[in-house]
Amino acid sequence: MGICKAGDIVFTLYKSTRKSLGITVRKDGTVHVRAPFWISSREVIRVVSSKATWIQARRQALEKEPCLPLDKKELEQLRKEALVKFLDMAAPWVEHFNKKYGVRPEKWTVRTMNTRWGSCSSATGRITLNLKLFFKPDSCLEYVIVHELCHLIHPDHGKGFYDLLERELPDWKHRRKQLKV
Repeated sequence: MGICKAGDIVFTLYKSTRKSLGITVRKDGTVHVRAPFWISSREVIRVVSSKATWIQARRQALEKEPCLPLDKKELEQLRKEALVKFLDMAAPWVEHFNKKYGVRPEKWTVRTMNTRWGSCSSATGRITLNLKLFFKPDSCLEYVIVHELCHLIHPDHGKGFYDLLERELPDWKHRRKQLKV
């Protein structure tokens, strides 16, 4: 681990046995880079510099992101409201996936997640959505719902998964990009 600089961007570098380089901007605006041992520091700095525009946009997006309530009762109320909204948006998609592919989720849950917008356990049929989706545009929420429903058929992110996602939601790439801002 070490502190590095790429232009105006100060970041913490973590080297590990991972296969690819990953950049994370945390809520406090700090930048964390994880890189494989085999990538030189010079190359890491080059990549971070090339992502400067994205890093700045990510910092601005995080500043605008609403804060979740700290009070447990308020947080639980928000979670309940989010579940109602999410289920309402998911209903026609669940019906569609059930009729067309014979799959339907067994259970929906809502929780706060730091690194994912949603998850699906194809083994249990449980779909979990991030509470923060409540504050995102409906088109982004719909993308995450369809993405997770596709996992009921294809548990991985292989070609079959993306072919299905493309068939069901042709503009998914645009929606995913909108979600990441």
